[in-house]
Amino acid sequence: MTKKISFNFWTLVLGLVLAGCTPDAMPDNIDMYLYFSSMPPATHIVNPYEGIDLTQVKRLKANLHTHTRVSDGKQTADEMIKAYAERGYDILAITDHDQLYAKNTGFVQVGGKDILVIRGSEFTMTHHFNSIFTNNGKSYNLTVESAIRSEVNNSNSVLFFNHPGRHNWFYPVSFYFDMFGKFPVENLVGMEVVNSQDEYPSDKETWHKVLTAMSPSRPVYGFANDDSHSYAEIGFSFNEFLTDDFTEEGVRRAIVNGVSFFSSTATVPRPSGPMPHVKDIVVDTHAMTITVDAINYDKIEWRSCGIVVGSNEEIAINNDGYNFCKYVQFTLIGKGGQLFSQPFLIK
Repeated sequence: MTKKISFNFWTLVLGLVLAGCTPDAMPDNIDMYLYFSSMPPATHIVNPYEGIDLTQVKRLKANLHTHTRVSDGKQTADEMIKAYAERGYDILAITDHDQLYAKNTGFVQVGGKDILVIRGSEFTMTHHFNSIFTNNGKSYNLTVESAIRSEVNNSNSVLFFNHPGRHNWFYPVSFYFDMFGKFPVENLVGMEVVNSQDEYPSDKETWHKVLTAMSPSRPVYGFANDDSHSYAEIGFSFNEFLTDDFTEEGVRRAIVNGVSFFSSTATVPRPSGPMPHVKDIVVDTHAMTITVDAINYDKIEWRSCGIVVGSNEEIAINNDGYNFCKYVQFTLIGKGGQLFSQPFLIK
């Protein structure tokens, strides 16, 4: 079936990809209509949750963007660690501006509970990014690209871009195409999609633009973080890493492989009740379907090319009458907030 679709960036991306153009050549905005038929049928789904028993695996709640008095926060690191642990978090990265936190890292016990504290820093440049598991902390007046390259070359760092919407006045979406094309997912893993209390709602659209351009050559994983500076900013946006290997290396492995969900209470008005929860995901590579079993949600949205392509628990990649890009991703929307999956790449 041929469909008529009106949209901005997505139309251009599909047209240029079909024409063999590279992401670097894509401008950010264009208004046009595109008539097109279905792409050749997909034959493989790259499932980030493959091999994970969602009914049994540990779900480690994490905030990877935290500030203290060392930079512009109001609390000490010890106070923030205690506050997050008391709220049920399992992982916390301290990421002060251009300062490496390495004093009290590793497992810290708070009230009989272990919380893994990760060393990190927010590189505060013309575009901010977080580097965790790093041995560095300062940008030394480098360009953003050279600072990323230095982190990738000199440490075991895992990097992601912070709050893209704060920087879109200077960095068009093509900047992310360039960076994610140059650096491997093992180091530059993704970008914040929800920051704090959803301070930059357009970051969701930016993420999908990047996924549209980069898939299926590499994933770009999403994150939700409090970007907390005080007690009052704790508990709005968080990540869940799915691993039974609750060690620093096990957590790092889950991050770089996208074995996670990310959630926020701030993306729905007046949140109340429990957060959406994924019980199981079944990927059938023969039928080319993905089925989600979840609770505490009212609506599910499957997106590809940034547009909604499905609203049922099961989506059929080749048979739903839509023109899929080379990825699909779902969001569960409930009264308590929203839960976002990582992208399933389609080949």
